[in-house]
Amino acid sequence: MKVCRIYYLILLCAIVVTSCIESYPPPIINEEVNFLVIDGSVNTEDGSAQVKLSHAIPLSSNESFPPELNASVRLEDNDGNVYTLIETTAGNYAQSNLTLNPTKEYRLYVRTSNNTEYLSDFVTIKQTPPIDSINWAPSRTIEGIDILVNTHDDTKNTRYYQWTFEETFQYEAPYYTFLKYENGEVTSIPNEEQIFRCWRTLPSQKILIGSSEKLMQDIIYNFPITFIPKDSQKKIIKYSILVQQKALTREAYDYWLNLQKTTENLGGLFDPQPGRVTGNIHNISKPNAPVLGYFDVGAAQEKRFFLNASDLPEDLRNYKSYRNCAKDTVLVENLSELTISDLIIDPLYGQGPTPYAYTFSNLICTDCRQQGGVTTKPPFWE
Repeated sequence: MKVCRIYYLILLCAIVVTSCIESYPPPIINEEVNFLVIDGSVNTEDGSAQVKLSHAIPLSSNESFPPELNASVRLEDNDGNVYTLIETTAGNYAQSNLTLNPTKEYRLYVRTSNNTEYLSDFVTIKQTPPIDSINWAPSRTIEGIDILVNTHDDTKNTRYYQWTFEETFQYEAPYYTFLKYENGEVTSIPNEEQIFRCWRTLPSQKILIGSSEKLMQDIIYNFPITFIPKDSQKKIIKYSILVQQKALTREAYDYWLNLQKTTENLGGLFDPQPGRVTGNIHNISKPNAPVLGYFDVGAAQEKRFFLNASDLPEDLRNYKSYRNCAKDTVLVENLSELTISDLIIDPLYGQGPTPYAYTFSNLICTDCRQQGGVTTKPPFWE
């Protein structure tokens, strides 16, 4: 479900084609483009099905991509068995604990709220070999590290691969605080409410595919999944990546390859010109109407990898904060002047046992949640 934005770019590139050296804002930039985007997959390894339905928007729009609500979504096999998917959140349809027969073919059926029907081609379940290993290496081009994946298939039946991932990393706020000013008094923050240490999870955004078709053996060696810059916050303490690997058919690989070329190589004079990438989903109510997306079924394989900052050489550990986290001081009698954007840090004492002032800083420097993370440790965290 992480490639929908790519579909919108494909659609808009298909509508707006220009090879001018100077930028030109074509009038069609504001044209209504209410095309459905279907991003669907079934993982036979855990019996889960997920489908995301949304709509493309004009290039000039600043709105979010509208989800398709209250659709009828189901999975069908070539023997007529039907599995209904439930709308779990706006535009997201899912089902779990499905018992699927690996010898059968499956397709996706969608009927939108305006009774427009869509149907995918039948898809054969393709088995996926396990991930052999995940490791890291210094990048050869830019300062930082590459996360690399290795896999192989002794039967030589795979040849075409796709990967997605989720990164999770631990980080801390620049300043630790155990105090808060609330209702006119300074009190301690309970340990269970600490806001100093966080974990943040980010999904993959790019199309990641690889092929061994030109090799004698079906081997993928040190395929670069993602790059982490030298000064990235991701590796300041501890980093983890969960990689999901899927075997593709040749047709699916060609689809993702064309989509990759169209979305990631635009802008240069000799780059591939944008065009519509045809998937395996069709509008059966209006056969000539465009629909974007692809539906696949397969047994995905997963592997998790951890990386500690101490595992890296000294020259790759450096993390430079991009924030100027200065401390300031407020006298006790002026505490009420603090705003909701300020948190106190440490008490300052004079001759007596009672503090006469406190240091403070803004939330971005004292509350790790301001950087997008959560304070709850993930259950898989080692």
